[in-house]
Amino acid sequence: MNVWQNRRLAAIVVTLAAVQIAALLVYRWVERERQTPGDTPFQFEQLRSRAAPDLTLLRPDGSTRRLAELRGRAVLLHFWATWCPPCRKELPQLLALGRSGRFQIVAISLDKDWTVVGKFFEGEIPPEVFRDAHGASTDAYELSTLPDTYLVGPDGSLQLRFHGARAWDGDAARAALESYTGEP
Repeated sequence: MNVWQNRRLAAIVVTLAAVQIAALLVYRWVERERQTPGDTPFQFEQLRSRAAPDLTLLRPDGSTRRLAELRGRAVLLHFWATWCPPCRKELPQLLALGRSGRFQIVAISLDKDWTVVGKFFEGEIPPEVFRDAHGASTDAYELSTLPDTYLVGPDGSLQLRFHGARAWDGDAARAALESYTGEP
């Protein structure tokens, strides 16, 4: 190898090392920003208060219930699936929030059958968990990613949309929800 080839090879190695170091620094900065607790607000999309599309909700025992029957109380309408890792992490927090008595939780599994849902809950499916009986939710609620959660006001109108997973067990979540429902 001549001197010119050695210099060229050295320049390529130095450039690649610099690019890798820069990528590592950017990655660490992004991760640090994502994990800084309390610095980011509980983000949501405010909706124009249109009526929540009605759905027929299927229970594991085969009985059904319509979403419209839940009017009179704020409802967190949550779309999830057992194959969705963020959904699996988030759902227990939502169910606990519902058990606090402040909000009605309706968790609609987009799984194809009850078998996988039952395995996820180790055989005991909570009463807040349903499936969409007619498969209309994906289009009616314009679902593109999971998890996806809507706050339906006591009057049956869509108030807020929470795209993606959230930390539902924190004060920021409760404050955001209470500010739109008027429920303490």
